[in-house]
Amino acid sequence: MLPEKIRFEIGERVREVRVNAKLSQMKFAESVDISTNFLSEIENGKKGFSSETLYNICDTHHIPSDYILFGPTDDKKPYEQLIDIANPMPCRDLELSIDYLTALLKMKKAQEEE
Repeated sequence: MLPEKIRFEIGERVREVRVNAKLSQMKFAESVDISTNFLSEIENGKKGFSSETLYNICDTHHIPSDYILFGPTDDKKPYEQLIDIANPMPCRDLELSIDYLTALLKMKKAQEEE
């Protein structure tokens, strides 16, 4: 079981996700398939939750699981920042982003060769 302090911090981040989504506890709980009472206990750091609930929160609300578990970090490596940006993206947007980055790198390479 996680220490109370960590459960509380995770609960605060879950609450932040809910508030930023402008959802009541009831609507947020419905969206991630848990009870309102259980959500309240999570937000107050009284209870932890399963990996399935974590997945539902992250998938439904397009939040990286790292953020829920560890909070924001400013000292991430560039590839970690890229992963954070890409994680919540739908596949079609991800494919477009890959195409864009590939074209950008080709342009840069061509400029360097001039």
